[in-house]
Amino acid sequence: MEPVRMTIVGCGGMGRRHLAGLGELRKAGDTSIDLVAVCDLNQENARDLADEAASMLGTRPVPFASVGDMANGMSDLEAADCTTDTGSHHIVATELLRLGINTLVEKPIALTVRGAHQVIDAAQESGAILSVAENYRRDPMNRLVKALLDDGAIGEPQLMVETSIGGRDAIFITPWRHQKLTGTITLDAGVHNADMLSYFFGDVASAYGQTRLHHPTRYKGDTAGPGGFYEKWAAAIPDSISATGEDAIDGLLTFANGAVGHWIQNHAGHGQAVRSRMLFGSAGSITAPDDRSGKPVSLTRDSGETVSGEGVLPFAPSYRLEPMAATLFRGERPATYAFDFPTTDRNLIALEQYELAQCIRTGAAPEVGARQGLHALAIVHAVFESQEAGRAVSLAEVERGELTTYQDEIDAHYGLTGAATR
Repeated sequence: MEPVRMTIVGCGGMGRRHLAGLGELRKAGDTSIDLVAVCDLNQENARDLADEAASMLGTRPVPFASVGDMANGMSDLEAADCTTDTGSHHIVATELLRLGINTLVEKPIALTVRGAHQVIDAAQESGAILSVAENYRRDPMNRLVKALLDDGAIGEPQLMVETSIGGRDAIFITPWRHQKLTGTITLDAGVHNADMLSYFFGDVASAYGQTRLHHPTRYKGDTAGPGGFYEKWAAAIPDSISATGEDAIDGLLTFANGAVGHWIQNHAGHGQAVRSRMLFGSAGSITAPDDRSGKPVSLTRDSGETVSGEGVLPFAPSYRLEPMAATLFRGERPATYAFDFPTTDRNLIALEQYELAQCIRTGAAPEVGARQGLHALAIVHAVFESQEAGRAVSLAEVERGELTTYQDEIDAHYGLTGAATR
């Protein structure tokens, strides 16, 4: 098919990761995307990413300083990979979509529900495709877990326990991830967990929870970030910052199917770090490995039998990776994989980009579109809003924008207070 003419908007660490995703597609022999432009307010970042793209892909995309200049200079631009900082997702994605440019926006879709509705409205009005980058669910091991659930390996879903504890008082990559107004870490990272909760067990109906800011002061630590993509900017990170965004949330979720979710996300945890995901059903349980680790899935049946790795595959007959995923992960039904983190990260991002190109050419809908992006965001905010309200809240009232006490300060900061509820 004719290559999709794409731009990367946001040329920082995440932009570099997404460029690496395009590099993996090219290595796999795929030519569905032609990177023709990059865009960033910081022209040094844009030029540097253009140079890196030239080395990686063989052609140099044109660097721009604004979306408007880019749209005027490239009238045949078809797609955008929006990798700006979280606080500007609703601004940049809205501008791109209003121009009719099909857009893959990094998670979360926006900082608030009102911001998300602005992005969604822009897509609906222009008819452009909106895809939200959620890479955890594309991990082959998570595809295997989903197949086990769908194929009835543990019976009817009853309980999912999602736990992430660690981080102590260190700055997580960049200071903005510790500020309420720019995308605190419990939102920026938590939306991944929220997406996985709903990916495995379906829509969340209600949530009750509490939040905490354990460390109002954070200190510089390892700022290279995942795969070292952020090392370029490490020297600019201050030795300490004052944090305003919550660093821990504890949620009790009720799914629409009646199952329950226990969700602990604590980025201020001391002592032993814990990352675990367990799923329990009426006939057994699944222990899922860390996302992007390639470690085996474990299945325990009521018979007392526990199997892992290749032993799990007979219980998931529907498990098949899509062709591009099978190419990147070297197998249609892998029980494990042994890539390092940067390679895994690139592969998963490549799948998001490849899907957008296919959707543009075939008219198919992306796996994670407006509804899924909004729902994952609302799950996180439901816990924040529950803390404010002192009660369990329904996802419906959060998604419709009827309950926004926690979000009001953020909306006011970005001028979103006039947005109507749904």
